[in-house]
Amino acid sequence: MQIHKNKKIRYFDLIIAIIIIYISIKIIDNYKIIFSILGKLFSIVSPFLFALIIAYILNPIMKLFEKKFKFKRGISILFTYISIVVAIIVFSVCVLPKVTSNILDMLKSIPQFAMIAQEWFNNILNNEVVKSIINTTGNFSIKPDFIISKASSVMATILNTLLSKTLSFTNSFIRWVFGFIISIYVLFDKEKIMQFAKKIIYISLKKKNGDRFIRFFKNIHNMIGVYIGIKAIDSLIIGIIAFVGLSIIRSPYVFLIALVVGVTNMIPYFGPFVGISVGFLINLFFSPLKAFVVLLFLFLLQQFDGWYLDPKLIGNKVGLSPLLIIFAVTLGGGLYGPIGMILAVPIMAVIKIYIDKFLQEYNGNTGDDTMEKENQIEESHKEGSKNK
Repeated sequence: MQIHKNKKIRYFDLIIAIIIIYISIKIIDNYKIIFSILGKLFSIVSPFLFALIIAYILNPIMKLFEKKFKFKRGISILFTYISIVVAIIVFSVCVLPKVTSNILDMLKSIPQFAMIAQEWFNNILNNEVVKSIINTTGNFSIKPDFIISKASSVMATILNTLLSKTLSFTNSFIRWVFGFIISIYVLFDKEKIMQFAKKIIYISLKKKNGDRFIRFFKNIHNMIGVYIGIKAIDSLIIGIIAFVGLSIIRSPYVFLIALVVGVTNMIPYFGPFVGISVGFLINLFFSPLKAFVVLLFLFLLQQFDGWYLDPKLIGNKVGLSPLLIIFAVTLGGGLYGPIGMILAVPIMAVIKIYIDKFLQEYNGNTGDDTMEKENQIEESHKEGSKNK
């Protein structure tokens, strides 16, 4: 009787396995339809995902009003959103028009920049040394008109891309607005949402693994809070100094360059290089001497940030070597673009803690050092919250 039951169980498992294999094959065969359905599903659900992201970002501000001023949840949320709306209005009135004006003015100047580039190119081709090199190579022939036409087509492609991205941004903006509204309810019921999420985790992973999973994401949350918060302050300071310095140098498009320098400073190693390059290239079309001065100023500013300001603010809170930071930024950028590059460092820092813990346990150690690092992350997060 028992053998008969075991055979039935085996046949049942075999049938389940065949069904799973059949469904998997069908999914692979129709992957385009599946991805299309997932894309439509994401477009429907995206406002709720954006609401979670916005609520996560605004949660520290709401907690500040609750703890510092002893406000109730509803009043804290009201003041949080009033503060954000006022900040957006101030940015839109004071900064955005000037940045937009800089961009439009630069787009209008593209033909002039092309003419300057053509003049440089002609001067290079008319140089005796360059002529002799071209003559000796024989097959090497360059037509300036061909280069200019190619440059014009590239610029047209860039403008078309910008137009399509603008339309795409409009659709995303509407979803973010809906997300912004929904995030009010997320913040209001955040404890209930967190309790529900914990129940799902414990049902899926059981108590022990669930606790590990929650602890892992708590460490990521603490590290992101410490790193992103401090890095944002660092980038704001660098952006302000860049604005003041570029204004003294009388650089064109001061607002735009300072904004690029400040924002790209959030990305370790690669970001400052982008900011310096943008400032140098824009000024190059106006005055090579001024471009050199801007290059030198931005380079010295980034050295000040790298050697003094960044270590002073962040210190050894991340605990990653330069090689690991570069790897994390490259990987994060390849997978998720600029946002991935910014979040890659704190996430890699937490992953490194758990890799160190695994290696310590493998080598027969207790893993107390790793627990101490986790506690340090939590203490740093608490200190950061107090300072804010």
